[in-house]
Amino acid sequence: MEVNYQIESEKDLKQTLDRLYQHSREGKSLNGLYEVIINEHTIITAIHDIKSNKGSMTAGIDRKTINHFLQMPREKLIRTVLTACGNYNPKPARRKHIPKGNTGKTRPLGIPTMLDRIIQQCVKTVIEPIIEAKLYEHSYGFRPYRSTHDAIARIAHLINIGRYRYVIEGDIKGYFDNINHAVLMRKLHKIGIIDKRVLAIIKKMLKSGIIEEDFKFYDIGKGTPQGGIISPILANVYLNDFDWMVSSRYENPYFSEEFANVKNARRKFRRVGRQPVFLVRYAQMIGSYSRKPKKRLQGI
Repeated sequence: MEVNYQIESEKDLKQTLDRLYQHSREGKSLNGLYEVIINEHTIITAIHDIKSNKGSMTAGIDRKTINHFLQMPREKLIRTVLTACGNYNPKPARRKHIPKGNTGKTRPLGIPTMLDRIIQQCVKTVIEPIIEAKLYEHSYGFRPYRSTHDAIARIAHLINIGRYRYVIEGDIKGYFDNINHAVLMRKLHKIGIIDKRVLAIIKKMLKSGIIEEDFKFYDIGKGTPQGGIISPILANVYLNDFDWMVSSRYENPYFSEEFANVKNARRKFRRVGRQPVFLVRYAQMIGSYSRKPKKRLQGI
């Protein structure tokens, strides 16, 4: 489906994002997203979102914070972002190592330049409703109006209604660092983002590389830029098929359409000895610049 909406105000932008969500829920693939991303109101909204984040005063390798862009005349600011998007070539992220809890170890955090963060936020603003419409219901990491507390509430609810007594906790080691770029791009296309210009921008974001604390450049062949604004939502896309696959093994049986309701389908599973299993996925917020995840999987 070709997206062709007139966006002349923040209200129009919100309505457009709502339409994208609805079209995605209907199973439509969406083209023409690039024009929404580079719209003036998308750019201004993205800058306001970044300004409200405490990381807006943390500079990348170019040493510029959000104040550098807020001091620009509006027309120049929009032109700067449009020019960067037109021939997008992101700068490497500045890597900073932060403490990993009380373990004595550290975890790497990537800090993109502020201009790259603005472009990432523009892209995230537009693709998020498309992706949200397709994500597994009980995935709680890095999603609007969801948190670890909601994941805990879901687990408590399952225990109370089903008298379950076992929780199996799993941690995906090095998850963000090992995401396969080619697989991720295919999953983005499958989820409904088919605008080749947008996919090309995301691909360049993934391959921007890093500048380590020793000032050496390191190319990255896999993984998402940890600390990047767009990384968490891409991580959710990568795991979404896994979420639905686990869900189909009991919670939402793959053959449920054959029955009047999902409870009857689950009853068939139990008759053949299939034990009830529910997936609850969440992410802990760790990091000084942005919400950096500690991915975990939990099943009951």
